[in-house]
Amino acid sequence: MLKNNKINAVIAFVAAVVLWLYVVGQVDPTTTGRITGVPVVFAGEEVLAENELALVDPGNVTVDLTIKGDRSDVRKLVANSDRISVVADVSGLTKGTHEVTLDITVPNAVELQKASIDEITVEIDDLVTKDIAVEVSYDGAFEVSQEAGNVKVDPESIAVTGAASTVQSIDHLSATVGVDELTEKTTVLTKSVTPVDANGNPVNHVKLETNEVRVTASIIASKTLPLKVETTGTPAAGFELGGINAPATVTVSGAPSVLADLTEVKATADVTDLEADATVTLVPDLPSGITVTDPETLEAEISIAGVSSKTWSYAETEIVIDDLPEGYEATIPTQTVKVTVSAEKDTLDNIKKSDLVLHVSAAGLAEGEQEAALTQVSSLDEGSVQIDPQTIRIVLTAITTEE
Repeated sequence: MLKNNKINAVIAFVAAVVLWLYVVGQVDPTTTGRITGVPVVFAGEEVLAENELALVDPGNVTVDLTIKGDRSDVRKLVANSDRISVVADVSGLTKGTHEVTLDITVPNAVELQKASIDEITVEIDDLVTKDIAVEVSYDGAFEVSQEAGNVKVDPESIAVTGAASTVQSIDHLSATVGVDELTEKTTVLTKSVTPVDANGNPVNHVKLETNEVRVTASIIASKTLPLKVETTGTPAAGFELGGINAPATVTVSGAPSVLADLTEVKATADVTDLEADATVTLVPDLPSGITVTDPETLEAEISIAGVSSKTWSYAETEIVIDDLPEGYEATIPTQTVKVTVSAEKDTLDNIKKSDLVLHVSAAGLAEGEQEAALTQVSSLDEGSVQIDPQTIRIVLTAITTEE
């Protein structure tokens, strides 16, 4: 008897499972489901635009819905909510703040039981268009002393249209370039742009005249080097160069491979016809593609000093004969040499004739009268010396001895 009861129990269990499978597979019972994050679509914005109005960026507005229907239909809709629409019609609104009722549509196979919200607050503002600058940002890290250089953006700005308050919140349009996309050679990249506020947050619900720009850039390095200044030209007559005050170092930038070979920067200052102290723009001598970045303006302070002069006359007896060959004697026929010293007045006042000694070398001269160059020996630290004439007549005579 006990054995029969066990058999009956097993048969009853199997029958129940079969019946349950039948009901699930054939009857498809009614159930409910929850769908979250259904986006709100705004209709009628073209009508606002015709009235020179626009919807202020409403942000990411979504609705959570509870639906009821056959289990299979509910499951399908929960898995893919594309057939559900939530619409906010703003076509008839005027400038200001409004409450707009949501129009929620679900497929006929199910019914809407509940929505997390049934209306939203929107703001309508004047429709404006504004040119906003494009700025390039970089994704990744540059090597030490390197950065992006020679950066150009085309176009440099883009017309943005939208609600006045939304457009005004845009700080710039951001185009992002990956550091690994750049090399020493100039690279041209096509990049999409994103409107962002002053904190770098994206600004939505505006229309851009174009969504792409061309970014031209390369990788450059910077290096600080000593500056060596030379002058070209001469100051005006009666003046001389007093001094140069220029930066000791400059920072240059350009291709890293070119900078590696630079050890100094040479620059020239043109002092032609200067009669007074002046600030002169320096012209650096740099390889192609290398530029001075600091200071922004490369200049030197040029000091110009007025020049005074003194002239002394030297007789032939005041000229020292050097390098006289053995066995010869030398004489200088009567003649006068003028020596003019030019220097700043304070310096010139301390110079005496005895500070300058004229010399002539007899080395290599043959017997007889001939011309030889004059030189001067002095301890002058400043100023210039002119000798007129620059040569003199000298007579070499062999020394004879009487037997």
